[in-house]
Amino acid sequence: MTDRVRAELHRSGGFAGRAVHVRADSTQLPPADAARLVQLIEAIDLGRLGTARPPLPAGADLMSYELTIERGGRRWHGSVADPAVPAELRPLIEFLTTLP
Repeated sequence: MTDRVRAELHRSGGFAGRAVHVRADSTQLPPADAARLVQLIEAIDLGRLGTARPPLPAGADLMSYELTIERGGRRWHGSVADPAVPAELRPLIEFLTTLP
């Protein structure tokens, strides 16, 4: 692992309406989790994601996500929501929501 990567996720909405806030830093995670975080973030083209915030879809049971990703001196911050979460972000979001 060469680059330190970080991700922060705020999830809101959903049927229960329970908010989730997760911060992950590859230098502070157990080795297996750190390797997975690096792998997931390296698979994302931060330049292609852009910074636009699409309008959130209507519906209280839909999840919305505010995500910050840092890698190699680059930082991306944006908001996405179900069902329009970009496919390349979904594995990272799923991973982050499983961390303790």
